[in-house]
Amino acid sequence: MKLIISPSKTKDIKGTPSGPMFASYMTEQIVKHMQGVSKEGLGKALKIKDTVLDEVYDFYQNYDKEVEGMAALSYDGLSFKNFDYDGLSEEGKAFANTHVWIGSALYGLVAPNSGIKGYRLDLIDPVLKEEKTNLYAWWQPLVDAAVGEEDWILNLASKEYSKWINHPKMVTIEFLEHRNGVWKQLSTSSKQMRGSLAHYICEHQVTELSRLPKELKGFVLDPLPIAIDGSITIAYRKEL
Repeated sequence: MKLIISPSKTKDIKGTPSGPMFASYMTEQIVKHMQGVSKEGLGKALKIKDTVLDEVYDFYQNYDKEVEGMAALSYDGLSFKNFDYDGLSEEGKAFANTHVWIGSALYGLVAPNSGIKGYRLDLIDPVLKEEKTNLYAWWQPLVDAAVGEEDWILNLASKEYSKWINHPKMVTIEFLEHRNGVWKQLSTSSKQMRGSLAHYICEHQVTELSRLPKELKGFVLDPLPIAIDGSITIAYRKEL
């Protein structure tokens, strides 16, 4: 079993990585490609400008000199704050390092203890448009091969990274809140809860659906899974 979570745009590079790279030669080729893109072209592809564009352009031009940190400590978004890798027991950290994958447009599938730098790049960014391909297609064969070795996948990733994963036994978790008579998946609370559930799963070394928590931070597990196109979606619901 592998647990899939999304990366975050915000990063605070820290920690010492100890895990392996997924496919360093692929990362090297992407970096080399990015170094050959003009600053104007980079700005259009990533939809950035001014100071941010200068920083991102300089990052890729000087990639080899950039500081590297541990992925789980360096991603700094809401999901990772709630994942709280540092707050896991040693057993929980060991479980996370072997059962969690963080999707990354630059690094592929990243273990929590593997290294990342302060990059900016998403799977949807059209940086390979001139080559008539995209980052999904670039990584897909390697991702498919890695995912295919697992008996099942627990998906806590965003839609951008969920569509990357092709597996006949994938279980997606959604967090729904009741607003104005309608069940809605809200961005902020979903990110927080994905991280919280990932923390719980690692700390309790959950490898079976039956061991998912029945309640977590006010969200209650729906006992009725929904089957969609061969995969399963399970919801946690919260009445406001």
